[in-house]
Amino acid sequence: MKNEFDVVIIGGGPAGAAAAIALCRYTKLSVAIVERANFDDYRAGESVSPSVFSLLNYLGLEREELDQAHLAAYSHAAAWGSDELVVRDLLFTGQGHGMHLDRQKFDTLLLETAVKFGAQLFQPYRINEVQKDDDWTLSISNEEAEHQLKAKFAIDCSGKNALIVKKQRCLVHKEDNLIALYAYYRMGDHVNVPHQTVLETTEHGWYYLTPLPGNKLVIAFMTDADILKSENLNDPSDWLKHGFATQHVSPILSKLGDPERMQHYAIHSRVAALPYGVNWTAAGDAVASFDPISSLGIGHALNSGINSARVVESYFNGDDSVGKAYSHNALEHFGTYLQMRKGFYNAEQRWLNAPFWQRRMVT
Repeated sequence: MKNEFDVVIIGGGPAGAAAAIALCRYTKLSVAIVERANFDDYRAGESVSPSVFSLLNYLGLEREELDQAHLAAYSHAAAWGSDELVVRDLLFTGQGHGMHLDRQKFDTLLLETAVKFGAQLFQPYRINEVQKDDDWTLSISNEEAEHQLKAKFAIDCSGKNALIVKKQRCLVHKEDNLIALYAYYRMGDHVNVPHQTVLETTEHGWYYLTPLPGNKLVIAFMTDADILKSENLNDPSDWLKHGFATQHVSPILSKLGDPERMQHYAIHSRVAALPYGVNWTAAGDAVASFDPISSLGIGHALNSGINSARVVESYFNGDDSVGKAYSHNALEHFGTYLQMRKGFYNAEQRWLNAPFWQRRMVT
């Protein structure tokens, strides 16, 4: 097995796969991807807007192929700022419908595409050690084998773990302590849910509900870590009590049985100040992560993955201008996002004395 590469990518999610595909399609650099997990059905980030199709097309994925594997998303509905459920149709945006994703299939397809274009995939492999001299050396292993990979350039796509970002002691700004508690359900034949995402605010945070392919559904509650603990939402009975107190989520929740799985995800907002002119960069959540109210998750992962590949190409051409622009744009984009987030949260004025909303009331 080859163990020397031009580029090693740590993390095989959408950001890492996008970076690998872009490098393999549009440059002659050799690429390795190290992914620690075999993807399962329980992965956050279930819906994407139609704007992602242009990014996926750049990566060589056709919309028709994606439509066959995933569930069409026709609208968004939100009770935010009032009890009224306001619906926004996607069909009239000029870009067509979005998608409710089977994340296992989606992430696997991206990695398969990267391999098809020439990337070497190490999955599942854990990273035991990362060393940087002039180049990078990674010691990786799984239950069957151990390898030592060498690369001239590294891209950190390890999510919020941000392995290299932390190792290189980059300045990271963290904005909040938002956490998501996801409940994954399998729907019976008697449950009929529109192909839309639903948002509904409560005193302690907000709910997100969306159908998934394979007659599945996810209900998530977004709140702060301390509120999740104080309200005891990890307890199934308290989870149901809070859910039944809603107006729009409750009718669907009442038709469901017990969740197949409940799982936490850290979804706090953060951004890293990346250096440039060096032989590494970061993409996806490793460089910046966003409150899911922004709908930036998977689109940001794909876009930053593609642009990190451009940073790599310019680095090998002896040009650090692309890396400088990439680092600057990450910080600027995060600042724009904070203004957008401010607008969303200031639109909800019903619980001005509740800690969750007080923390986000920016004047």
